[in-house]
Amino acid sequence: MRPLYPILFLCLLGTVHVGAQNLEYGQGQLIVQLRGDADAKLWAYRQPEVTAWRRLGHTVNSLLVNFDWTRYAEDELRERFSRDSLVISAQLNHRLSMRLRKPNDPRYGQQWQHHNTGQSGGLTGADYNLERAWDITTGGVTVNGDTIVIASIDNGIDFDHEDLQENIWINRDEVPDNGIDDDRNGYVDDRFGWNTALESKDIEGGGGDHGTPVMGQIGAVGNNGRGVTGVNWRVKVMSITNNFDPLESEVIQAYSYALEARQRYDATGGREGAYVVATNASWGRDRAFPSQSPIWCAIYDSLGSHGILNVAAVPNSDVDVDEVGDLPSLCTSEYLIVVTSLDQQNKRVADAARGALSVDLAAYGEGVYTTILGNGYGPVYGTSYAAPAVTGTIGLMYSAPCATFGELAKSDPAATARYVKDVLYGNLRPLEDLTNVTTTGGSLDAGGAVTALMADCGGCQPPTSFAISTTGDQTTDLDLSWKETASVQRTTLQYRRTGTTQWTEVAGANSPYRLSGLPGCTPYELQLRVACGSGTATTEIREIETPGCCRLPDDFQLTALSGGRIEADWSPLLTARSYTLRYQNPDGATVEVTTPLNHLEVDELRNCRNYEFQLRTNCATDSTGFSARRLQKTLGCGVCLDVEYCSPPKHRNEQEWIAELHIPGILRKQSGREAGAYTNFGDLTEAAVVPGGVYPVRLLAGFRSGGFTEDFHLYVDWNQDGVLADEELILQQSAAPGKYATGTFTVPADAKTGRTRMRLIMQFSAVSSPACLTGGGSQFGGEVEDYCLDVTSARGCPPPDSLTATYDEQANATTLNWGASAAPGGAYVIRYRKRTAPDYTEKKIEGLTFTIQNINLCSSYEVQIASDCDGTVGEFRTVYLGDDCVSQRPTAFLPSEWSVYPNPSTSHATVNWPPEWHIRAVALYGADGRPVWDTSADTTTGQLLIPLNDLPTGVYFIRLTATDGRRGTRRLLVW
Repeated sequence: MRPLYPILFLCLLGTVHVGAQNLEYGQGQLIVQLRGDADAKLWAYRQPEVTAWRRLGHTVNSLLVNFDWTRYAEDELRERFSRDSLVISAQLNHRLSMRLRKPNDPRYGQQWQHHNTGQSGGLTGADYNLERAWDITTGGVTVNGDTIVIASIDNGIDFDHEDLQENIWINRDEVPDNGIDDDRNGYVDDRFGWNTALESKDIEGGGGDHGTPVMGQIGAVGNNGRGVTGVNWRVKVMSITNNFDPLESEVIQAYSYALEARQRYDATGGREGAYVVATNASWGRDRAFPSQSPIWCAIYDSLGSHGILNVAAVPNSDVDVDEVGDLPSLCTSEYLIVVTSLDQQNKRVADAARGALSVDLAAYGEGVYTTILGNGYGPVYGTSYAAPAVTGTIGLMYSAPCATFGELAKSDPAATARYVKDVLYGNLRPLEDLTNVTTTGGSLDAGGAVTALMADCGGCQPPTSFAISTTGDQTTDLDLSWKETASVQRTTLQYRRTGTTQWTEVAGANSPYRLSGLPGCTPYELQLRVACGSGTATTEIREIETPGCCRLPDDFQLTALSGGRIEADWSPLLTARSYTLRYQNPDGATVEVTTPLNHLEVDELRNCRNYEFQLRTNCATDSTGFSARRLQKTLGCGVCLDVEYCSPPKHRNEQEWIAELHIPGILRKQSGREAGAYTNFGDLTEAAVVPGGVYPVRLLAGFRSGGFTEDFHLYVDWNQDGVLADEELILQQSAAPGKYATGTFTVPADAKTGRTRMRLIMQFSAVSSPACLTGGGSQFGGEVEDYCLDVTSARGCPPPDSLTATYDEQANATTLNWGASAAPGGAYVIRYRKRTAPDYTEKKIEGLTFTIQNINLCSSYEVQIASDCDGTVGEFRTVYLGDDCVSQRPTAFLPSEWSVYPNPSTSHATVNWPPEWHIRAVALYGADGRPVWDTSADTTTGQLLIPLNDLPTGVYFIRLTATDGRRGTRRLLVW
């Protein structure tokens, strides 16, 4: 969910994209998911912007639509489509990268990952414990006789490999190569699977150099007298092929193919389709978050609802995906398993990603021996070869000879998938090297999982998917539903008022069941008990409140997540139709989001910031008030606030001090003479810097009288080790009295993300001391200030947030200024043209300002700016200029140049601005534009107190007016 910020002045009117070959998405394409009852063809024909479209599978009701990107901006079109009542989601068609590492060392001659005796120099026992599992089952079919199928979404397989042929899935309802869709599943001649890249039957299309060892890990034929064996000896592998540069639409189409096969199998009693129990994928989208790809993340729940678990590999890079983002790793479906890689010493591979919140477990992927392209065998390396061992184990578990497990698989496929995942997780092998690296801290133990599943076999299975809902007919009745296995002979529903001990029983209850006659607005406990011969089983007790009262949940909780996210959770209330979550941004803007769910994730928040949240319940006829405010700080404070840094060198500031530190767009602080000549201002940043980014700095000294030449040193603890080292001096510059010291600094590419300490030292003549107190007794004229600097990983190559222009009539020149973008490099591309002209004049600029001689851009010109990231030009931001930027006319004050605090306010608010502005009037306006308070006195102090005691709660606006006509407006929230 993206917060919506109120906009006071609209200055950016459009966006133009260039460099299609380097874009991270398909240009001129959107993926649109429609409601299940929507006619996709009719919808597409009614959109004038759509030039072409095609379905992505036959179940999800998603389309890939094409449009003329030179006429329509992706963001604007996506927003318009999203407002359509028939549209569930609309998103960009993002490009993915393959999680691929080529084999580089053929020394390993045996499959130590299955049974490790130290034969290859590894740690004895660092294996999957598979011999213990194979004593129970070697795969193939379920106890019900279903042929187990695993869908491998990869770059194809070596179709002629001697150790794979017998386990390649065959669609026996399709006659090969006759050009007819014999089984009427929407795919012509898909005898052995489907190629989403070529839209054809060619499952070898990508060459199979990656898909061949993946399939070998899952299911190379075992016990056949040649080659190697997979985790699963007899499983059938469905090959869904794409190339190594797939678009996100292929992801959805590939998963849809597997889902449709399982749906057909269930619908026809096994006569058609395939009994797909798991999917395996080794590609993803680096540095991405679920909010960008809601359709992709949502499809895992669709697959899981039909009994399909999904296994995905993390990137082959030493990153924390929780911090930098990754898809699908950060998708939150309970039917998704995310896997990182181990070596044969039970150590996490150095270049395998981690994530304590998102990466579930580890498996062996470093030098594992399996099948390779060309009918061969050898070691392979990468997370791509760890994930398929987990997928193969899932298939092995489904073949366990357990009758009660088979009954569960027939009665409730989704519950079966959850059960398999729970057993798998409950029997992982804990490893110290995985602590705080994965959610479980464990590695795959196939033998333990299969053995545990069999140990749990027998007896009665409790009902699954036990659901309780209100009837929606203004009664206090409850609708109950559940699923039960075939061996259940009798089901008893029992319920009681919470706090009592006596159960009321309903014998012989059948699903669905309506429970009537209960008093309204009363908490109850419900439970199901089943009998199977002489055995019984019960569900967990469910606590439910009957309809009739509208109240707030009593367990509203907030959790800070990585990547500037906060998750809100609460228990669902049967009377609730929806919930409204309200939170406040640091700038005082209030955002409200309404959801029918009992959880909500708020993203794109600032690191290490306090946010206030409130919750409201919306019922059929009324709503509660908002709950009391709950405060939650986002993660990412880093060492800046958590570590005690060394004491700064001592100075005396009676005569001179630091008057201003300004990093445009990032931080600006104007201050006077501080007590003790040292102040830690903490976190005042307006935006984050990114590794590789280049940023200008302006420093100004203040004086009691007269002035001196001052020297400035600026340090940043880039490696966040709590030490301001000599090599972390990023700027050394001097300035004459009344002049700015200026320079630039570049954030190192290896700078750690998070908030770190920045120290500014100013000293008369020359800074002669290091960043820390050295023990000497000397004191020099000057001052020291500490700040937090927020380092955040770059997300793509975004343009600057804003651009301003000023035309100097006397010089006949236009000067463009902009703030640093959240992109590496510090270089920009400027291009401009008259609005009626066909072509642009283009310039590449280093820095944040550019003067164009002999031209007045403020006369009906269009200006575009983009970041240049190591030669790759990112998205352009467009600004249309009129005649309002001539230097002789008043200009608006930038919001970053003045402040209002506290915001929100209750009794009063203080306004601060630079004294040189010569403010002649300060006024306060209501949200409807009516003035409620003003002062016309000439205020040159740079500060003013505004009384708010008599004002009602609401949104107001403060306006400053200077003697030269310049104005500035800020929003103020009064509580």
